[in-house]
Amino acid sequence: MEVYMMILDGKEINPEQLFTRLEVLDILEKDGGTDRGLSIIRNEYDKTFGGELVFRYPIMAGDALGTVIIPVREGFLSIGYNTMNREDYEIYDLDTERLLSERDIEHMKDTWMIYSKGLVSALCGMWDIQYAREQKADMLSGQEFIGQDEDTDNGMQML
Repeated sequence: MEVYMMILDGKEINPEQLFTRLEVLDILEKDGGTDRGLSIIRNEYDKTFGGELVFRYPIMAGDALGTVIIPVREGFLSIGYNTMNREDYEIYDLDTERLLSERDIEHMKDTWMIYSKGLVSALCGMWDIQYAREQKADMLSGQEFIGQDEDTDNGMQML
């Protein structure tokens, strides 16, 4: 049987070296379905492929607040989460696990692009507003900063 190598995130991957869907689910079930359980998979993938290859998708996906995408022999496994905490991070709902279709991946990619474009646009607007506020505050206080100065604590020279 001929094995076709794949390239993912710039890494050449032999799919036969990936965990199976059932192996991933078994690992997660033993750990209570938490993100900490994924550390076994991340560590093994990092050792084998030079990268952990486990991707968080923190945008609402179906009924879940977010999902994790894990390459497995059968394809790309998605497992949703609705709960997070400081100790376990994401707590996965193993009943939501499924292999992603080409259409699912395309939809997730498009949704991410729309989300990230909107976020970058909003951040640029926030920066513009905050920069103008700080410039106005500097002018009102009568202080201007110019260049670096070794003798000041904050690295800026005040006039």
